[in-house]
Amino acid sequence: MVGQWRQAGVAWLVGGVAALAVDAAVAQPADLVFADGYEPPPVLTIPASAIAPWPALTWVDALSFATRSGPTTVWGSYWETSESLFEVRYVEQTQELGNAAGGGHASYANVDLGSGTDAIMLRVSLPLGGGSGTNTVEVRLGTPTGTLAGSCSVGSTGAAESYRTIGCAVDPAIARGVQTLVFRFVGPHTEMRFNWFAFYARDTTRRIDDLMKLQSTSFANRPAPTTPMAGTPSRRRNQLPAAGDSLAQSFGQWSPGRAWECPKWMHDTWWLRGDDGKVYPTWHPPVDFDPDTGRYCTYGHDHGDDPRGSDIFAFVGMPPFGYVNEQDSPGNPALRRREDHVGHKVFVGNNWNMYAAVGGAAAICDVVFKQHMGTHSPDALANTAHEVFAAGQCEGRQPFDVKHFALFGAPGRFKEAIADDCSQDVDSGIAPNPPTQPLGGIHRAIPTRDCYLRGAPATQRAEAMKRTIEFWLTGVVGGNLYTAVREPSRLYDPSFANRIGRTIDLCRDATHPLAPTLACQAAVAASTSPIAWDDPRSPFRGARPAGHHFSALRFADSATAVLYTNSYGQNARATPDPAQGITVRQRVPTSGFYFRVDGHASLFPDVDYSAGGRNGVRAPN
Repeated sequence: MVGQWRQAGVAWLVGGVAALAVDAAVAQPADLVFADGYEPPPVLTIPASAIAPWPALTWVDALSFATRSGPTTVWGSYWETSESLFEVRYVEQTQELGNAAGGGHASYANVDLGSGTDAIMLRVSLPLGGGSGTNTVEVRLGTPTGTLAGSCSVGSTGAAESYRTIGCAVDPAIARGVQTLVFRFVGPHTEMRFNWFAFYARDTTRRIDDLMKLQSTSFANRPAPTTPMAGTPSRRRNQLPAAGDSLAQSFGQWSPGRAWECPKWMHDTWWLRGDDGKVYPTWHPPVDFDPDTGRYCTYGHDHGDDPRGSDIFAFVGMPPFGYVNEQDSPGNPALRRREDHVGHKVFVGNNWNMYAAVGGAAAICDVVFKQHMGTHSPDALANTAHEVFAAGQCEGRQPFDVKHFALFGAPGRFKEAIADDCSQDVDSGIAPNPPTQPLGGIHRAIPTRDCYLRGAPATQRAEAMKRTIEFWLTGVVGGNLYTAVREPSRLYDPSFANRIGRTIDLCRDATHPLAPTLACQAAVAASTSPIAWDDPRSPFRGARPAGHHFSALRFADSATAVLYTNSYGQNARATPDPAQGITVRQRVPTSGFYFRVDGHASLFPDVDYSAGGRNGVRAPN
């Protein structure tokens, strides 16, 4: 039985997700009583640092050397592309190590290689005319003459400012533990430059509060805050639902797929009770602490921003993933819409600067959106109905919290990625499920095999990364909601039975226009063996939304603050009518308003929920 305490007739889960609606700073009541004679176990707290058993990325700038002999610090060229592992990010001017040749070396102390790595990625440039000649990089341990862990050849990259990520194979039986890594540069070509190195290794020591996400701070709107986990209670089995609880179809879908992932029981402790009384899964962090092993574990997927970071969390609470799906087709559960667990994503925006559509008066609003947008499966190729929640409050106005299926174009069809020579409408050849989904919204745009190969070769290369982006655009709460995700793991390929190809497979075809991109270079260099589409070392994991925004919040006057609709937000009435499918509880303001937001003020900051490849997030995601 789940331990509960009761006060004033209200039952809260002890340490469970439902209890998160209570301010963490408020002490439990003095008359705390445990139901059914339950007594809690000793509380374990999450350590600030621990072993992370999944392949986690470590990135080291070449200029952070402990010692060097031979290589010198040089200024890079203006507007070069040397500083990012996975994408082109122009940097005005950088510094790196030059003269990486002639037996010179650079050493790096206290490099944690964990239980071993089989490849070290090097970002180098070598501007040899005509592409002839090579240099060699030796990876040694301890000293320039220490144990040789591996070596690799560096050929011409074309120009000093044209960097390439190459993989340097090393022996994982040797390249393990905390080491001083020494890179020794052998060869006559003094033009060679060394910018950084990186690797994936299991069983490295990490800090849990550094593993939640990486986010930009250069946007008009500030990033959503994260809730620190170090020092908080770890998950406990008594937080699971009670044996007699009614479970929604969305609960319990996820199971670990890798040895380093959190056990299923931990995942299932992140739940709450929906308006219909059923148990639903909810948001959880990408990384947690397993009290049984004393190590961190990863859930392998992300759910976006932590709802607890919202300024209106006391009103909106945690999102019940799958609530609208559960209300769909109440008379025929076999026709119910079913969306996978990993596709639920949360976006938190605090203190949005908006303005009244009539009169232009300023308004400050807080918003939380939850959209289902999985980027790995055939689902979105056919289905236009995807669960969307929208909650918020503007200063001086009543709050709102609405949930329904939003529509993203035509069922059975989608658009190609929005890029030059693409954007065509595609018949997926897959029947929608359920088959009754209406036409609506604007579109969902998904990468396709044919799109990558359109246009002249120069266009194919220039547009390659744009052609990987998924775009989702629909109408929500009186405006448009636009979401986009970089590096999804899927593309539409009708040559496969399920119509799904894997983006990472294109990287291994040297003739494909995507192969020269930085993301593909990293995917190929990350290991001596080809990595699978669902490996955390693949950058194509659907964890980097970019350009998310919404345009407006618009509500008419309402006679009541609580309404009930069908799963598409239609046929609103004051009381539920299950026989007509009117069961979705909506909270709306009784006094309507219409606020807009334009341009940069409408943008959620760009973010990487895989924390740059450090937290084990992978496809499917």
